[in-house]
Order: sequence, then C-alpha cells, then structure tokens
Amino acid sequence: MKKLLSKVLGVLLFISMVLPSSSTAFAVQLSNPPVDTNITITNNAGAPDILNVTGLAKGDIVNVYSSATDKKSIGTGTAKVAGVATVSIKQIGSSAGNVYVSVKNTGLLESNKIKKPYDAEAKSIALDPKGIVVTNNAAGTKDTVVVPSLVTGDIIKVYSGSTDGVLLGTATAKIDGDLTVSIDQIGAEAGNVYVSLTSKTLLESDTTSFVAYLAEVKSTPLDPMGIVVTNNAAGTADTVVVPGLAIGDIIKVYSTSTDGVLLGTATAKVDGDLTVSIDQIGAGAGNVYVSVTSKTLTESDRTTAVPYDAEVKSIPLDPASIVVTNNAAGTSDTVVVKKLAIGDIVNVYSTLIAGDILGTATAKVAGDLTVSIKQIGAESGKVYVTVTSKALLESDRTIAIAYAAEAKSTPLDQNQIVVTNNAVGTPDTVVVQNLYIGDIVKVYSAATGGVLIGTSTATASGLTVSIKQIGVASGNVYVSVIRKAFLESDRTTAVAYDAEAKSIPLYKSDIVVSNNAAGTADTVVIRNLVIGDIVKVYSSATSGIVIGTATEKAVGDLTVSIKQLGVAGGNIYVSVTRESFLESDRTSGVPYDSEEKSAPLYDRNIVAINNSDGVLDRVLIQNLAIGDIVKVYSTEKGGVLIGTGTAIKAKTTTVRVDLIVSITQTKAASRDIYVSVTRKKFLESDRTLAIKSI
Repeated sequence: MKKLLSKVLGVLLFISMVLPSSSTAFAVQLSNPPVDTNITITNNAGAPDILNVTGLAKGDIVNVYSSATDKKSIGTGTAKVAGVATVSIKQIGSSAGNVYVSVKNTGLLESNKIKKPYDAEAKSIALDPKGIVVTNNAAGTKDTVVVPSLVTGDIIKVYSGSTDGVLLGTATAKIDGDLTVSIDQIGAEAGNVYVSLTSKTLLESDTTSFVAYLAEVKSTPLDPMGIVVTNNAAGTADTVVVPGLAIGDIIKVYSTSTDGVLLGTATAKVDGDLTVSIDQIGAGAGNVYVSVTSKTLTESDRTTAVPYDAEVKSIPLDPASIVVTNNAAGTSDTVVVKKLAIGDIVNVYSTLIAGDILGTATAKVAGDLTVSIKQIGAESGKVYVTVTSKALLESDRTIAIAYAAEAKSTPLDQNQIVVTNNAVGTPDTVVVQNLYIGDIVKVYSAATGGVLIGTSTATASGLTVSIKQIGVASGNVYVSVIRKAFLESDRTTAVAYDAEAKSIPLYKSDIVVSNNAAGTADTVVIRNLVIGDIVKVYSSATSGIVIGTATEKAVGDLTVSIKQLGVAGGNIYVSVTRESFLESDRTSGVPYDSEEKSAPLYDRNIVAINNSDGVLDRVLIQNLAIGDIVKVYSTEKGGVLIGTGTAIKAKTTTVRVDLIVSITQTKAASRDIYVSVTRKKFLESDRTLAIKSI
C-alpha cells in the first residue's frame, strides 16, 4: 500500500511540474493541520507524558516535534477509532513549554506544524500533618511514622528538616489506606519530623509543617521488695531472681545506684520470673541495683538497694565420722569421711590453721568418701579436715583427728623357712612358705644391721630367694617380711644352714685305666655317672696336678683322655663334683699297668731278599695289621736301623696286609737281619731274626 501511495504521489508531482502553473486541477494537497483546541497535553512526573488529538479520521497520523524545524518527531500516534490519536512521550520536561504537532491524512501530505503549549509537571497535594502519628520507641525497636488515607502507589518520605533535613525513612503504599514508615531511631529526645507525598504521575509534594513526637519513654522501675539475691560461694554462680516480667523484658544488675559495674544481665523468654546469673558478687554482704528495659521503652531507673547476705560456710564435719589409716610407704594413707552429699569437697590439712593441704577429693556419689594421701608420715600424728558443700564456703576445720604410727608386718615363723647351702656354681636358696601374694621377703646376714644378701616378692603362697653364695661353711641367716600397707617386720631369730656338702666319692670298681703307648692317649673310663658330673684325675692322693678332666654330657660311661700317664705302671686318683655339691674326696689309688710291648713277628712271615750290588735289598713282612710299623735292624740289640715301613690298606684286603721294606746293601757274607713291629697302643716288640737269601 505504501509503495502504491508513493508511486501516485510521484506521478502527481511530475504532472505539477510539466503543467502550467495556472493549472491546479492536478496539484497535490497538504493535510489540514490539527485544531489547537482539539489538542490536550498531560505533563506527568515519573510516567510518560500523553498528548491527545481529537477530530481526526481513522488512520490519520499525528507527529509531535520539540521545535518547528525538527524533522525527527519525539512521538507519533495513529487514530484508531472515534477520531482520537494518543501520542506517548517518554518525558517532555518537568517545566512548562511548547511542542509542535502535525497531522497526515490518508492520501495527503503531512500538514504544517502548529505550536501547542503545555503546563509544567504538577506537585502532589501536601499532606495534612494532623493525621500523621509518630511513635518514638526505645533503642532496639524501630520508630514509626503512620500516614493515613493513601492510595496504592503513594510514596511517603520522612525528613528531619522542612527543607534540607536528612531523609530518615521512606515507604510505598501497597494498598489503599494507612502506611507505616519504619525508622531505625529518630532519637531519644522529643522533636519534629517533616513528611512529603509523591502521588502517581505527580511530583513530590511540599513537606508538611512539623509533626511533633515525644521523647522515648522509660520503663516502669521494678519493685525491690520482690527481688531475691542469693550469694553463693565460689564455684557456684550467684543469682538475682526478678518476678512478674513479660517476654522480652531485659534485666540488668548493677553494683551501685548510678554508674558502677554491670554485674549481669538476662532477657525474659517467658512471662514470669527471670534469673540473672552472676559469676561472683563477692564473699561479704552487700547490695545490688536492678533495672528493667521493657519492649519499645528505654531502661528504667535502678531500684533502691537490694541487699544480699555474705556467703555461708559449710557445716563442719563430725570428727566421729572420720577414720584415718596410716599405711607404710608404698601404700597410700587414707582419710575416710562418712555421710557426704554428691559434690562435697573434702580437704585434709596438717594443722588446725594454715599448714599444708595433705589431700583432697570430691564426692561422686552420696555416702563415704576416701581421700588418698601419698604418705602422712611413719610416726603417729593428727590431721584436720574440712568440707565444702555445693554453693557454700569451706567449713571450719575439725578438731584434731588422731592417727596411729605405721604398723610393722607380723614376723615370719622360722619353722616355715628352709635354707639350702649349695656349692659354687649353684645359687643358694631360702624357701619361705605361707606368704600372701605381694609379700616382700628380705634375707640378711645378721640379726641387726648386716648385709642384705637376697630379696624376692611373692607371686604365690610361697617363694624362693636365690642368693649367689652364702658361704662354704655352715651359718645363720635372718629373714624379714614386708606385707602390703605395713612396715618391714622384725627379723627372725637365726635360721641355721649347713656347710656346703661334698659329692660322694667314686667307687674304684667303676674306674678303668688304659695305659697306651706313646702316640695314643691314655684313658680313664668312669661308669655310673649322672649328667653334669665333673670328673678330675690327679697324679697323687692329695695335692698334685690335675692330669685330666671331663664332664658327663649323657647317661653312660665317661672317658677322660690323658696325653700320657707314663711308660711304667702306677696309680691315679679320681674325684667327682656333682651339681650343687663340692668336689668329692679322691678315690684311693687306682692302679694302671705299664705300657705293653707289641707281640714279636713270626719268622715265617718274614722273607729277606738279598739282591746284587746296585739293587736295594728287600724284606717282605706278611700278615700285618693296618698301621703296624715295621723296623729292620742289622743286630739283635742296638745296632743300626737299616729300614722301616708302615702297613697300609691294600686294594684286595681290609684285614691283613703285607709290607715290603727296602733296605741298603749289606755285606754279602752277612746273612742275618732282625725285624720288630710297633702295633697301635703298644710299645715296639722284641726283634725277630730273619735269614737273608743268598
């Protein structure tokens, strides 16, 4: 449509240009401008301004300009029905002025602009101060300004001054009716506020004349007669009970009627009585001063003095209810106090006044309480006891409570003691019967003073005290006991012990001596020993030297090896040392034979071969035992050793072997040689004559 209209206008413009100017039949017409009286302008505040034009045809377009020469409009509108066009303009301006309005009819050009004045934005109507109510609440509750008969959207502002004051608060009406503006605090004293209204589409009104408000109101003072102060001892908070309060009432307790220290404060959670807890008011009697701060009111004046008593002492203990037990070192001493209440604290002192606290304890249950003291002292003496009951001071100390000296343990019965005096290598023992578990036994060398030679603690009804060595000879020991909670007993009278006992001597019939030749150790075999027996072999019946010793490792015979007793026969002397005993006496002489000669060789087992000069002569000896040593001599006695050899195992036999001994050449005329043998454990044999072959 717009394109078609544009083409039509173009054609008309062309015709107007080519036709004579006197011809008007085809001229394009301008729209008629709007009629001034048909234009109304509403200049709103805080909302779009509105321009209405009446007397139009449907489709007419209205343009509004800020000046007569402007080409860009500030608003436009089209007549929809009833010949009215409405133009909405963001803001014309707050002051009065002019706009320029044109109309464009359908099929015609835009009309000329006409000037149309408009008024300035209008102020809201000022409020009537008589209807405004100001409530000046105490700190903690907001102050309020209530404005009546407003409409939805009205904005109320409250100022501290009529022209240049501080904006104290503002609120917007959500519904028609009264509106409350909340202000944190206007001030404690009386004063004035100034209130404005901003109605919808209007400017803020002028403020009202002053709207007066009263000073904050004090709470009603409390009646001191209803206040109860309880002055408890340290450890329990003191209390101030105030009756007849309302929820939210705040109570403050002071040390003086003006200024002073704030001792405590509390807020009522329910209607009725309120208890203010104070750590400690003081031990002596005195006064407190109490105020209340009710809701929306300031703190009241303080009461006159509310007296309180001094802290009360606990009732002293009855000495007859106290039992002191003085135990020996190692067990704590005890002070038992009867008939206490839960929380009672008992202190035990060394003197009636001042002195040291020996011990203290707190009752966890009602009834008896035991105070443990490391040690009061070994001697008898006195203690002094106090009680501190809940919420009370410590009581006065009792009169002296006597206690006995530490008691000695009952001495042991020496018939229950057995001493065994063992030889060196086995500890001596003292066995004590009929003990209690935990009993400590001490063994001394003398009835008084002396050396502590052994100690032990009972883990059952009896115990054994091990002592490295009491001594070889007989003697006495003296034994004491320390029982739980008692001192050491007196020592027993002498408990005798025997001298260390000798082992039983060996029987000669159980000893066998073998005197072997040099190269094989001699042996002494002893039968019927027990494991651990130590055997010593001596060369003489007394003194002399130990020529051999051995210890029995298993049940059976024991062999003592001796390098060599000697070639000739003789005697040895043997002792035994059994476990826990001294060495036995030596046996009387146990004889042994001289070393024996080997049996001579048979001449038929000897063959001598006499070789020619330049070849060694040889001697064959048959039927030897392995290890036999053969020697060849040139004479029957003395003479020169001309050959020797040792029989060794042959591949073909394991019992008897032959031996060939090579010898140097002898004179051809000499036909005789002599041969000996030295068998294992035996001396060399006599020589046997052997005939050399020619």
